Order: sequence, then C-alpha cells, then structure tokens
Amino acid sequence: MPHLPLYWIVLADGHHARLLQGTRPFDELQGVEGGSIDAEDAHHFSREIGTDRPGRAFSSSDDRRAAMEPHEDPERAEERQFAMLLAKHLDEAARAGRYDRLIIAAPPAALGDIRNMLGASTRARLQATLDKDLVKTPSPELPEHLLAAIGF
Repeated sequence: MPHLPLYWIVLADGHHARLLQGTRPFDELQGVEGGSIDAEDAHHFSREIGTDRPGRAFSSSDDRRAAMEPHEDPERAEERQFAMLLAKHLDEAARAGRYDRLIIAAPPAALGDIRNMLGASTRARLQATLDKDLVKTPSPELPEHLLAAIGF
C-alpha cells in the first residue's frame, strides 16, 4: 500500500492559528502537538492598541516639538508579527520532517503575510492556500474546503 502524505492544515487569522494534521480525505483530522498558536498580545481589543501617547520629536525648522505618527497601523504591525511567528514555527517543523504537505487557510491579508515569510523548505511543501477565515469552522466541515483546495 502506498504511503499517504501527511498534511498539516493551518487555519489562521491575524492573531490565532489552529494546526491540524491528517491524510486525504481529511475525515480524521487531529490537532498537532502544540497546535494552537496565539499572538502574544492577541487578547488586546482594537481600541487598546496604540493608546500610549505618541513619541515627540523636535521640528527641523525651529525648537517646537510635535507628536510623531506611527509608520504603520499598530494592529496591522501586530498581525505581521504574528505571521512571522507562525511562519517560523512552520519552517522549523518542515526542517524536522514533521509533515509532507501544507495547506494554509487565512483571510487575504494574513495569508499574504504568512506566505511571504515562509522559508524555502516550507514553500516546497505548500500544496494549497485558501483565502478564507476557517479558524472557527468545526472540524467535520473542513474536509469539503480542503479537498476543494487541492483539487479533489
């Protein structure tokens, strides 16, 4: 009997990821050990991000000081940081040979961030991506989405 490849399925949004594993047809998915990854500050409400007073800088033309605006939306910066953390975890697992193929499902912005930060060994295993937020989707509903993503 031929060896069925072990898939890792990543269901992510900007602050949380579920990692599942299984073989096709994905009817018996199991959580990966340590299979829930959260952003360190994911519990913040949007209204709490960036509420510290802005830094101050001297004006280049005189001695007055003015508030400095952040270079990037603080919430978006937090999402990018989470994508980097997740990509690092996936890269380490790929180098260790913990999975054969990878499917990632995430909203478009998060998916782009994750994909851009993946290392070469992980990209080689990436079989499909879905630009959908499936983090809270019950496991019995996942096979339909996953099989469609890989063309079955």
